[in-house]
Amino acid sequence: MEIRTFESADVVATEAALYIADRIRENIAKKGIFTMAISGGRTPWAMIKELAKADLPWEKVFLFQVDERIAPDAHPDRNLTQLFKAIEGSKLVLRLNLFPMRVNAEDLNEACAEYESHINRMTGNGKLDLIHLGIGTDGHTASLVPDDPILEVMDKGVDITGNTYQGRLRMSLTYPLINQAEKILWVITGEEKAEMLDRLLHRDHAIPAGKIDQQHALVFTEELAAAKIK
Repeated sequence: MEIRTFESADVVATEAALYIADRIRENIAKKGIFTMAISGGRTPWAMIKELAKADLPWEKVFLFQVDERIAPDAHPDRNLTQLFKAIEGSKLVLRLNLFPMRVNAEDLNEACAEYESHINRMTGNGKLDLIHLGIGTDGHTASLVPDDPILEVMDKGVDITGNTYQGRLRMSLTYPLINQAEKILWVITGEEKAEMLDRLLHRDHAIPAGKIDQQHALVFTEELAAAKIK
């Protein structure tokens, strides 16, 4: 898996935004649209803020969520809330085709199936052009967290976690859907992520992130996080 290391988290955010912008232009030139799913996090929100400044045909970009907490609308725990903060004041607000996860639906299983159907409809085959992922200090990615039943889900592309994590149940893309993406972009910053980044690169299946396919993946990271790579 390719790894690109930069001097700071701020530079990672900027370079990742430039990389995504290039993929958007490339895919739209080839097939007319671009489909992407994003995760949350401090550096990713900075990345999205930078990306929102780019002059791109946003009406042809279709944005999905990798995961979302089961929490009320506009709650600060929600990734959607933080996404809107990141793009606030940009032209992107009016032009973006956004598919939020319906985590307040009465029937969450139905909402998961509906979300997967949206992805299938927009992509035609379930393969998103790009999925952005991060990693936690426990090795989780998306809301695929250690010891959760969702790790064993192979017949659904979107599902609900079986256990609460940091006080919330979550809706998340699952391994089958993530692993068929055309590109997977890992954005990993912070010295506290160094051990898990090394384990990710060595495909350690003892952590959830280690089971993500690496064939079409690359990592954008900073020097502090890359310090323990062997």
